[in-house]
Amino acid sequence: MKKLFIYTLFSLAFVVLFSSTASADVTPPNSQLLNRCVKVVNLNEFPDVVLIGYYVGPMVDRYVSYQIKNNECLTKGYKFNSLSIYWNTKDKPNSIETDNLLLKNIEPYGGYVDQNNHLIKEDVEYSIAGFSGGKLVLYKSKQTSEYNNGTPKKVETFASPLKNIEPTPELVKRGFWQSIICFFRGLFGRGCQ
Repeated sequence: MKKLFIYTLFSLAFVVLFSSTASADVTPPNSQLLNRCVKVVNLNEFPDVVLIGYYVGPMVDRYVSYQIKNNECLTKGYKFNSLSIYWNTKDKPNSIETDNLLLKNIEPYGGYVDQNNHLIKEDVEYSIAGFSGGKLVLYKSKQTSEYNNGTPKKVETFASPLKNIEPTPELVKRGFWQSIICFFRGLFGRGCQ
């Protein structure tokens, strides 16, 4: 009897100590999972630029940052965290400067949608447009949506915000004598360009 009690107690302790308790989100009633992948697709065209994912939230002590890789899905850890994207140069890959904020509150987590919503997957692509006023410009360039009811894929593309901006011409510095000659040419309607 004493041996049975010891074996039972030992077995119970083993089960309690070494059993894994699974915890997961439960799918809300009348809903389905929406898979989403958000990524930057042309980072390799800007070799001197580093994009930094930065997230904060209830499951993070202070913050978590990571270097964003070209064409890889972004993460924000826990679904209730908040993700922002910063940029910097290759020589300062771990430095987060508040002036270099590109996007705030990016949502890479698809979550759940109503069961009547037939959207099941989204791929969201961001692209670097270039520099404007010394700041890097990142924009949503493409979104592909897939459905579970036979609706064809929906592909939306978005134009670069810098596409229609012409480069600013550089001012030519004139020397003293060139300025005097241009002044007199201007008097006679011929000016300098």
